[in-house]
Amino acid sequence: MDDNTLGDDRLGDDTLGDDTLGDATLQAVAALVQHGIVARLWIFLIEPDGTMHRDLQQVDSIPTSPDAYAVLALRGILGHLLDGDQEVVFVIERPAGPTPSPDDWAWHDAIVRAVRGIPVPLRGVLLAHSEGVDAMRPRTLAA
Repeated sequence: MDDNTLGDDRLGDDTLGDDTLGDATLQAVAALVQHGIVARLWIFLIEPDGTMHRDLQQVDSIPTSPDAYAVLALRGILGHLLDGDQEVVFVIERPAGPTPSPDDWAWHDAIVRAVRGIPVPLRGVLLAHSEGVDAMRPRTLAA
């Protein structure tokens, strides 16, 4: 296991590996996204019964690295989308290789901070890259 992903957890045909993010919902999200083509952020809302909300939310042409307003913008988007006891899954999409870059981690951290500011469970942050979709390991953020 390395520091950037949850072991060898590239999402294949049937599995996310043996880690806790390997549930059917995240596999379905990965199957929809498939791999990274452009810089984009996907937001999937998960209903309490585990099904995905039918409306896909995409933020196209995201900057390489989040700016100072990214956390507030993400909170605003979530505030308009959320309804009830939903969970959220984010997918950071970009056309590069599978190793997360510092910019990918900056987006990951912005997502974690945005969700921390509102009462919604973060089900996972995935990275869609040129070879597939991987889960990003949760990390401890400095205050």
